[in-house]
Amino acid sequence: MKHLKLPPSLRLAAIAFALFLILSMILRLILLTVARNEAIWDASLITTFGLGLRHDAAAAVFASLPWIAIGAILPHKWLNARSGKILLMSLMTLFIGILVFITTAEYFFWDEFGARFNFIAVDYLVWTNEVWGNINESYPMVPIITGILLISLLSCWALNRIGAFQWVHSGQHTFRSRILSIAAGLAVAAGCVWFIDQSSANSLKNQYHCELAKNGCWSFFAAAKHMQLDYDKWYLSFEKKAALKDAKHLLSTHDAPALSDAENDLHRRITGRGPEKRWNVILVCMESMSGDFMSYLGEKSGITPNLDRLASQSVFFENLYATGTRTVRGMEALTLNLPPTPGQAIIYRPEGTNLQTSFSPFIDRGYDCAFFYGGDGRFDFMNRYFSTSGCRIMDVNAWDKNDVTFKTAWGACDEDLFRKTIAEADVNHAAGKPFHFFCMTTSNHRPYDFPAGRIDLPSHSGREAAVKYADWAIGNLIDEASKKPWFNNTLFVIVADHCASCAGKSEIDVTKHHIPGIIYNPSLVPAQKISKLSSQIDVMPTVFGMMNWSYDSLGYGHDLLAPSENAREGRAFVSNYQKIALVQNNGMAILKPNRMFSRYSCNLVNGDLAPLNADRSDQLVHDAAVYYQSASWLFDNGKLKRKSTGAALSVK
Repeated sequence: MKHLKLPPSLRLAAIAFALFLILSMILRLILLTVARNEAIWDASLITTFGLGLRHDAAAAVFASLPWIAIGAILPHKWLNARSGKILLMSLMTLFIGILVFITTAEYFFWDEFGARFNFIAVDYLVWTNEVWGNINESYPMVPIITGILLISLLSCWALNRIGAFQWVHSGQHTFRSRILSIAAGLAVAAGCVWFIDQSSANSLKNQYHCELAKNGCWSFFAAAKHMQLDYDKWYLSFEKKAALKDAKHLLSTHDAPALSDAENDLHRRITGRGPEKRWNVILVCMESMSGDFMSYLGEKSGITPNLDRLASQSVFFENLYATGTRTVRGMEALTLNLPPTPGQAIIYRPEGTNLQTSFSPFIDRGYDCAFFYGGDGRFDFMNRYFSTSGCRIMDVNAWDKNDVTFKTAWGACDEDLFRKTIAEADVNHAAGKPFHFFCMTTSNHRPYDFPAGRIDLPSHSGREAAVKYADWAIGNLIDEASKKPWFNNTLFVIVADHCASCAGKSEIDVTKHHIPGIIYNPSLVPAQKISKLSSQIDVMPTVFGMMNWSYDSLGYGHDLLAPSENAREGRAFVSNYQKIALVQNNGMAILKPNRMFSRYSCNLVNGDLAPLNADRSDQLVHDAAVYYQSASWLFDNGKLKRKSTGAALSVK
């Protein structure tokens, strides 16, 4: 190495490049061991690591650029002076510390989400208070930070021992070499941007292989760049008029016919099947409540006794699928009743305000609508979305101090949330005003802390305990509400926002989207199971159907108890960041950026996907594109705005 004729700037860059590459490959090996049961141990792993090495090298080039600048800018004499050497070693120690910190963060991110840095990581940098509080409560940060510091110091000491810094100081710079070093670094970086695209990893059939082949830093900046994707530019699409016409045909049923013949008007007219019911509705959106925590999907440990009991006494969606993997996606599905448009959830986007939602029929009928959350509702722009939808904001900032008896970084525990909800319901009942409340829970989330003495498992002992506490809180909600005079006129809608784990072995693993859906009150609705394949976007239309409400809808959800549903195939919309999919009739069509798509036979039980040959004329591929293209068109063209004449939901 000492005979290699390189100027100091490129020698520094070479050290930084090597460190970044080594840590990246070590991390990939560690992540593979974590995903060993889901990975496929065959020759495809060679391709995975080959792509990974290429992506790591591209990211390492950018990590090296600051060192080229440092070596080229600092005067040679000063660089070789004692003060320069100390500065150089200090900067290298800091650099190694940052690399080890990022590597550690990516390991924990993978452990939680089964993916490299993505939209979630970008969001978490925006909402630092909640996220840092959650990290501090969930992980032993003092030992972790101490370990990172020790590794950084020892690594820098080792570099000095093997003569790396002496090698840097022995290099010679000329004015020409300084300019060429910077130019060469920028040229190589530009080449990486131009020629290296991590989307090639998406061609791998195993989802864990796709993620392993990526570099986390590169993925992070790619996610930050593509928070929102223009559907027509990036995804399979058809001529606009034809797509809207086909969407109108797909959405219209005998019970929900098209409101007009106009091709660009997707309104459907929903007519109640009897006298309207003015029931109160409390919707509980449960954080990370996977269906496989419950007995109906085979769980035998008994961690959800209350949900299991309620499911047997309710209208129960036993084949229900979440549209996405984030809370905002679940909220979007339950309130907008739309498929998940590509990119970030609509709730998160600046244009996601003043929209017609499932609150609109309630508001038009004089209901009090409110959003309840035990945390700060500014997180993920939830307050902005719900307030412009016509809801009162009842996040923790609107509570009295005494309303919170136990909290984590994410907010008050579930029982505090439900206690506040019941208190507000009492106020409305006393005033003779019907109400619709949307309650978002937090306890089934890291750090998995909850009040002691509620269940037979200790707080902060893991997901299973948090699930059991969340289940206890639901049971307590029903028990306490049943003592109230408004209980017999109130529907309780209990549904998950998404599953606890989103990663799977397939491009999109449907088993990681399977969630429970409960509509409960035996005095109002008889128990029955809805076995049809269904989507989160169908929950509120089904509630409206049970109450015999008439309204016009731009939503894509259906009342699954309507007579015409008996003749229709079930379908579900699922998404995984930039991939959006339609599941129907044991098949799946996945749409991806750059107008790519995949067609599979889909096993809903184990998530296995068998690839099928298909082109854009394939019916499922066509229908998937039509659904998503038309939904994106509605949002992009302001058709969902409350002030629009094309209201998404309005009373008739």
